[in-house]
Amino acid sequence: MARELFARTRKKVISFDQNGEFYHRKARKHMDNNNYLNALNLYRKAVEKEPQNVEYLLDLAEVFTEMGCYDQSSRVLFTILQKEKARFDCYFGLGCNFLGMQDYDKAIECFEKYLDIDPYGIYSEEARDLLEVLEDYEYYFDENPDGFDSGESNIYTLATEGKDLLDQGEYKEAIKKLEKVICLDPDLLFVKNNLALAYFCAGRLNQAIDLSLDVIEREPQNIHANCNLCLFINERDGAKAGEKYLDAIIDFKTQDPEEIHKIAVTLCELKEHERANLVLKRLLQYKPYDIRILHHVAVSCFNLGKYREAYKYWRKIDRIDPDNTVSDFYLKLVQEYLNGDKTGGEISYHFQVPYDEILLRIKKLNSILKLDEKSLLIKWRYDDSFRMLLYWGLELNDKLIKKAILNVVASFNDRKAEEFLREFLLRISESEELKTEALGLLKQMSAQEPYMAYVDDGLVEVKVDILEEDAFIIPSDMEVVIQTAVNMMEGRYEEGYQDDVRQIWTKFLKSLYPNELPRIKKYEAWAAAIELYYCMEHGIYVKNKDVSDHYGISYSSLYNNYNRIRMILQEK
Repeated sequence: MARELFARTRKKVISFDQNGEFYHRKARKHMDNNNYLNALNLYRKAVEKEPQNVEYLLDLAEVFTEMGCYDQSSRVLFTILQKEKARFDCYFGLGCNFLGMQDYDKAIECFEKYLDIDPYGIYSEEARDLLEVLEDYEYYFDENPDGFDSGESNIYTLATEGKDLLDQGEYKEAIKKLEKVICLDPDLLFVKNNLALAYFCAGRLNQAIDLSLDVIEREPQNIHANCNLCLFINERDGAKAGEKYLDAIIDFKTQDPEEIHKIAVTLCELKEHERANLVLKRLLQYKPYDIRILHHVAVSCFNLGKYREAYKYWRKIDRIDPDNTVSDFYLKLVQEYLNGDKTGGEISYHFQVPYDEILLRIKKLNSILKLDEKSLLIKWRYDDSFRMLLYWGLELNDKLIKKAILNVVASFNDRKAEEFLREFLLRISESEELKTEALGLLKQMSAQEPYMAYVDDGLVEVKVDILEEDAFIIPSDMEVVIQTAVNMMEGRYEEGYQDDVRQIWTKFLKSLYPNELPRIKKYEAWAAAIELYYCMEHGIYVKNKDVSDHYGISYSSLYNNYNRIRMILQEK
């Protein structure tokens, strides 16, 4: 009787295995109601069902942009461009993301590229309007200051490079760059604030304090300088000495999200948990989906003993980025406190698991990597926790661990491994050294070229030559020289000349990389020089004048470029 009832009931159950369109339609409704978090998770399901559907991916990128998650949005757009180069609207989306990240140079570059390719596209009017606004934005320029390379004449660019080095923990290099900027323009207070931080991180505490005092003397209400000084004095002279600066920053009334963020982070550093909690919640009104701010709020709640509230914020991070393992760790930890299994103690505001847990994870990672090839492949294909552990490893500031992960993933040599490495190439914050490693691994896997990578502050298509067991990235404008030579030589030489042309140019560039690469004014002039060198190497007689005429360049341009290639390669 029970068995028959169960069988009848099962026949009435409708399978809920819906297609991508079902989730996409529901997501659009949530988007229309500005319910971005629910929309995000539904778009993810739609993409999971139909990973090749570009429209779903574009909508996923759009919701990330609306949430202020610009880096995640850009990664999706980069992925689309790998699938369909003709989706020019991706460049408009990238421009909007860089605009959101206040990277105005890259925003301008993307909008201009979009308009160059698709001048009457669907977003052309918006792109022109945004470009007009951006072109009115004032940057600091310098013609060619004494003692500085012409490439460093743009003070704004130099200041940005210094700030990037500071963020990457390269304090000595950051100090050199930022000190140059101050020599060029001593009135740039925001640069002085960054330099003071660099001094502090490099252990030059008194210099950091003196510089911050100088900024405050010029501008008493400068929030960044006051926050810095509060930290520095607290470090050198103790909490009592820093109290007057702490009271000052608490009293500041500002609506600027960056300044609120600076105050909040300073309070977190000083372990002023209650005050930090209030300021962080104000900041969330401007950036409700910022994972690191949410983590800071959760930590402040945890350190105040508000465990249920902390759980809520870490759960939100988990929904925004389900692949991160940091919020997952703290969700389990706070649950132990809610269950009464643990009591007391404070945790760090840094968006990372505690040091002991880092060591445990690295140990676990090492033990897994020692498994035999078959067992390791099974874990890669079927164990989600292993893949998440690998992604977590890429977030560590350790090149050796990252290299090891990239090499292990490449050894699996399947579609997922290829996607893993291709996605790594699109990470904006990763070093070019590691991206070169990933490019070499993709080449060894025989993954289809070209590869799309984010290098030299731009998105480029890359072809890789393996020379002396080392991968080398040919910059995109340099790649045009090869294509020009190959096209102009077609039908005039025996088959196989293409590989020789590529090898000549690659060896030449590699010998000059990174500081002495030639300035390409005319692609044909260098292409002609490659052809002449090819002929000389293979004992093919040609008249120099015939080659220069064929490429439509002057004899002197051919002669100069050829001689440079010959001298560099003979020297090598």
